[in-house]
Amino acid sequence: MAVLNDTLWPIERHTAAKHEILRKYLDAWLPILGMYNKRLLYIDGFAGPGEYTGGEPGSPIIALEAAIAHVGSISGELILMFVEERADRVAHLNSCIAKLRVPPNFKILVAQSNFAQRATKALDKMDGDPTNVPPTFALIDPFGFAGIPYELINRLLAKDKCEVLINLMVDHINRFLTHPHDEVRRHITDAFGTEEALKIAFGPGSRAEALRDLYQRQLQKAARFVRYFDIRDSDHRTIYYLFFASNNRLGHLKMKEAMWKVDRFGEFRFSDATDPNQRLLFDAPATAPLAEELSQTFRGMGQQSLEDIESHVEDNTAYLGKHMRAALQQLETERRLQVAELKSDGKKRRTGTFPKATLVTFL
Repeated sequence: MAVLNDTLWPIERHTAAKHEILRKYLDAWLPILGMYNKRLLYIDGFAGPGEYTGGEPGSPIIALEAAIAHVGSISGELILMFVEERADRVAHLNSCIAKLRVPPNFKILVAQSNFAQRATKALDKMDGDPTNVPPTFALIDPFGFAGIPYELINRLLAKDKCEVLINLMVDHINRFLTHPHDEVRRHITDAFGTEEALKIAFGPGSRAEALRDLYQRQLQKAARFVRYFDIRDSDHRTIYYLFFASNNRLGHLKMKEAMWKVDRFGEFRFSDATDPNQRLLFDAPATAPLAEELSQTFRGMGQQSLEDIESHVEDNTAYLGKHMRAALQQLETERRLQVAELKSDGKKRRTGTFPKATLVTFL
């Protein structure tokens, strides 16, 4: 584990996996929004020193490298705000940035500051000019749980085209639920935006899962799309939950695609457990649960277009369109799906395929 007093520390495998998710998502986010917006804002709330003891890049450098790779797709200004409290880490981060050739339309702000204070200041400025709020992506990845108030995240998500990726260290929070110091417990209630978090210490069942579910409900008050990813080790022990929240369906889809693209790191596994009835391991993408979910959702509803089914899969499950087609093939084989001979465009459909104009009825 990282030693909090060190300027640099060795990277851990789950951190490398998390960084790969970030890189894959930015590879999609930057080209999509960069071409048609005058400004973009990327915020790293707990930026760190920019690299690890082995020379591996930290999250600010990963973001900057991704942006440089897509500079041709960024027509306007890209503002990268890196917030870090410690002066030694700020100095090291600046030295890492100085090694890169930064395009002239990139504006880098390295702030030695408390994240909540710096982000509140930025949001106050946005409130003063609500017509000039750029699409924003915020990575909020603290060591613990202090300094990530729900009120701040709620304000951020209320802005148009603003998204967050949050590392919620539920196991760490769980250990401090009954801490004797009021200030420590207040950090927990601030993070969740409710005193209900502390009451979980005295409730039944898994406290960590109850905290996770409460945070999901809180984010759903602010965002249409909320997914959390359970990042676990080879012994199936949860290390933390990585929450993504957005009001943009395309952003939600691209985050899921990023998760599916992440390389396997051997001893770590990803799970989308947002729906407890449809828990999914990313290294075991069996589509049988999706086939069953689609059957239960659409059976008895008459003929459905493939576009509507795909929208449901993309918006409400952890799966992608390619998984949907495999699930539909399974249902057709099991004679639980009737496929119209003619597509909605009047052309014949080839058996076993599901092109966009396909019409189906769940039996």
